Amino acid sequence: MALNQGKYKPTICAIDEVDDRSYKLHTGQDDGGHVNSKQQIEGSETAPLTTNQQKLHIDDAGLTPKELERAVGGVTPTANTPNSTHASANGLRALLLPGRRSFDALMSLSRKRRILYVATACLCALLLVIIIMLLAFWPEVPFYMRAPLCLERECVESSRQLLLWANTSKSPCKETYEWACGKFAREYADGDYFVIKRGEWNYKTYNEYQELNELNRFISMLPNSAEGSFPVESTISSLYRNCRDIDALDKSQSDLLLRQAIKPVGDWQATNRLQNWDYKSALKSLHAKYGIFPYYRVSVENSYTIPYDYIITLDEGELGLPDKYFYGPDADVEVVNGYKQLLRDFAINMGMVAREANLFADDIFHYEQRIVNHIESAKASGERQLNKLLRLAELKSIAPSLPIMESLKAIFPNTHITEDTEVLVRNVEVFHEMSMLISTTDKKPIHNFIVWSLVRQMLPHLSKEYRTLSENFDHGIYGRTASYPRWLFCSKVVRDWLPFAVDALQQKPPKQQFEATNRQRSGGEPQALNKTLGNEKFLQLMFYSLRNQLQESLGQASWLEPTARQFLQKKLNEMRVQFGIPGEVLDQPQYISDYYNELLLSNLNFVEHLESIWTFRRSRMEDKLKTLNMLDVIVSEMYTRDHQQPIAYSNKLNMLLVSRVLVNNNYYDYRYPVAVNFARIGTDILETLINNLSVFLLQFNAQGTDVSDAVPEIQYAQPDVSCLAAGQPPHLAWELRQMSQEALKSFHVTLSAARTAARALSSFVSAIDAGNAIQGAGIDQVVTYEALGLTQRMRVPGLRSYNENELFTLAYMQQHCSTSIADKDYARIKPHVERQLAERYLFNATWQHIQFLPRSTDCAASEVSCSNLL
Repeated sequence: MALNQGKYKPTICAIDEVDDRSYKLHTGQDDGGHVNSKQQIEGSETAPLTTNQQKLHIDDAGLTPKELERAVGGVTPTANTPNSTHASANGLRALLLPGRRSFDALMSLSRKRRILYVATACLCALLLVIIIMLLAFWPEVPFYMRAPLCLERECVESSRQLLLWANTSKSPCKETYEWACGKFAREYADGDYFVIKRGEWNYKTYNEYQELNELNRFISMLPNSAEGSFPVESTISSLYRNCRDIDALDKSQSDLLLRQAIKPVGDWQATNRLQNWDYKSALKSLHAKYGIFPYYRVSVENSYTIPYDYIITLDEGELGLPDKYFYGPDADVEVVNGYKQLLRDFAINMGMVAREANLFADDIFHYEQRIVNHIESAKASGERQLNKLLRLAELKSIAPSLPIMESLKAIFPNTHITEDTEVLVRNVEVFHEMSMLISTTDKKPIHNFIVWSLVRQMLPHLSKEYRTLSENFDHGIYGRTASYPRWLFCSKVVRDWLPFAVDALQQKPPKQQFEATNRQRSGGEPQALNKTLGNEKFLQLMFYSLRNQLQESLGQASWLEPTARQFLQKKLNEMRVQFGIPGEVLDQPQYISDYYNELLLSNLNFVEHLESIWTFRRSRMEDKLKTLNMLDVIVSEMYTRDHQQPIAYSNKLNMLLVSRVLVNNNYYDYRYPVAVNFARIGTDILETLINNLSVFLLQFNAQGTDVSDAVPEIQYAQPDVSCLAAGQPPHLAWELRQMSQEALKSFHVTLSAARTAARALSSFVSAIDAGNAIQGAGIDQVVTYEALGLTQRMRVPGLRSYNENELFTLAYMQQHCSTSIADKDYARIKPHVERQLAERYLFNATWQHIQFLPRSTDCAASEVSCSNLL
């Protein structure tokens, strides 16, 4: 039987294998080169086939003669000859085509195994490519994710403050208010500070309560005698105790005190005895004795020409209602009725019958309404002379019925006032209209208006019967709430009446800190960084970063005239910052005593302090008209304003003045996260600077010679109302269009400050990471960054996944947390009462129009930006 029934054609691999084995058998060597002692038996299963065996094998296969000839001819007998000088064809293939073996081996596998092998090889190649791509493009882990957790007291405190109101389980994109302020109303309801709420409880009133609460605790620890290092300690304690004892005053005593105060300006119910009554003498007495200014107001402000010296300034007078809006046709009826009720109840308490009391209330309200109509008519006239420097002789010809010369001589007795004295008049037409009004009015309404102007200021400081009248009127404006506790009211009085003394005592550092500060000033070895110095250094860095960003934002404000824009940038470039009372003042304990040397407070009746406080303030105002040294100017700029602000700007010094009271109530600390400080005190600083841009433009106009180049000071604060009202409910959009210029300006300032602060934060963090200096700061940034701990920014507990931008957004949005009184829609009238929008409206507006805020939390943001916003 034949070995194979079919044709046999050995593969190349088989031939090569036979050649190799034949060569080894012929040479008698194994693979290691040794001679085999035992020969393989020819024809065995393991021995290679010889040429004759191949032929026999082929014959047995049944091939034709031609196929047999071709098969025999294809055999090369010399292929296995070891002495041949030419390699065999099969050996050459083995050398030149090493991959052929693998391919043939692969092809010899079954189809399933070949597919598995190829798939495995492709998968390994793909994994290799992925690993290479990951190594090349692996993202850097954000700094805040790999930064350590800060467990210092200040870090925990800042986190506690944010989490106290926030509900971080809510979505910042869909439930923004709940995310930032979800727990605010609950904390208000559970806390003790609800008593201070007026209209709406918001972040500012919360901080005010914290400040007054701390001040009350501080006053309680002051000594009662004058033996301390600061003699004014006893003055503060005495004023506070006298205020707390006001409940001992009964109604009969209050009636007597009222009649005694009214007598110099006109007897009560002197309707039938007004023939010899002189309103000019009454106005002069009211101005000089109590500092109350109906018809026109006297103050001392900076002029608009270099060197911006102080000058007597004349402006509109005071009215009974908070704003002229309430005398118009769209006024809130509840507020107007509450005001008339106040007038009527006062008259009844003074002995009038109900009918006469109603007439008295109507007469006062309608006369004030006439004053408002004359003022609005003057402002609507075509020829407006604003901020005009006039000699008193010129002003007398414009407003002959106003006793301006007599009032100024009584207010400033130590200043030489003549007809040649120049004064700054805010609106000349208003004074002309006021003069026309008085000259065409009977004495009775003038008398009643002057008397009521005095009484209105005295009511909160009299017996309970009269104080209740004022509280009821406040309820009509702000909504009904609990009466203020006496400690709260008296703490506020002490803060407002003696601000310099309070700040000086609270800022007074320990003795060892004085010594360390003095060594640093004298060039000695610097001491370790303390809280006071750290706060000052960080505030300095932050201020210059904010100032630089504001300059850049002004450079992009195409809606400002180029020369005016350059002037604003120059003013900002020359600006400096003062943190707290200068150390040179605190080093002189006698300085504070001398400052309050002219203040004489009696311990009889608290209402009599009104005259003493105004006499003291009047003397400080007059001092500003003299030549003062630098320290006196700084103190005067900080503490002689009508309304004290923790952050103020001095036009005289071109300096930002920051009170250290912000540190005492845990509002600011250099150890808080950088983003939190920028969202809080950073935006406050920018609001102060941007709000003062109108004054810069007035200074720019004053230095120009061409009147046509003048830039209206309100121009920069004209936001696109249609843009800002877009997307808001119809009633809010309508109310926005009805707001006064002051409220619109405040809205513009709020939005511009938030946008600028967000950009400044990014620049500040980038400068720290790169080790670059803050332009203008003038300090060694490397040492300062390290000393303040800025180079090791750490995550805060409870908010460890929040980066700087998210912390800024959360902290800033909490600035607009609020809750209102249920029985009063105060949000609608707040722009007319406080010249500011309701916080809930500001919350929605800032989130909508400041793209940085939603983008920082990966939320969708509007691409359209309203015009005239920095």
